[in-house]
Amino acid sequence: MSKGIHIEEKPRPLRVLGNIILIGILIGYCSWSFIMNRKDPVYNSDVVESIVEEWKQDINSLGIDATEELKSLDRIMVVDSIPYGFLNSERSASIMGRADQGSRTIWILKRPISRGQLKALIYHELGHYIFHLEHEGNGDIMSTYIKEDTRYYEKNWSRLLPIYLDKCKRNI
Repeated sequence: MSKGIHIEEKPRPLRVLGNIILIGILIGYCSWSFIMNRKDPVYNSDVVESIVEEWKQDINSLGIDATEELKSLDRIMVVDSIPYGFLNSERSASIMGRADQGSRTIWILKRPISRGQLKALIYHELGHYIFHLEHEGNGDIMSTYIKEDTRYYEKNWSRLLPIYLDKCKRNI
């Protein structure tokens, strides 16, 4: 009766150690990446920063930590043209604002508008980015178009803000 060939595998401590180190590096990188992605956004305009501070106060009034919510956003940029398309490879000067989860950026088109219009636009884009709000209403903060009347938002803010905040609260 033949005994056949029996191959005994010897332990490979260096391979096991290498695998443990590799897994440790991957876990460390993922942890570091998560921690580093939770930072305060950058603004390229003092006016934008002051409006975002007002937005934080309004959102905090709902019992939501707006500062923590904003840490998923890297920047709000006021730009001459807004990128769009595949890998943001195209640009447009006809879109007034855009929130993009992929690049963690909100773009606002640089053009002459009143502070009230800019405030409504920033609130609008933050509504898309943070609360995933859809366009809704005519003349509301989340409507498709910003009103051309430069005083509209200042005159109607006390009516528009509660509608916006209610939409945010429903999408938590």
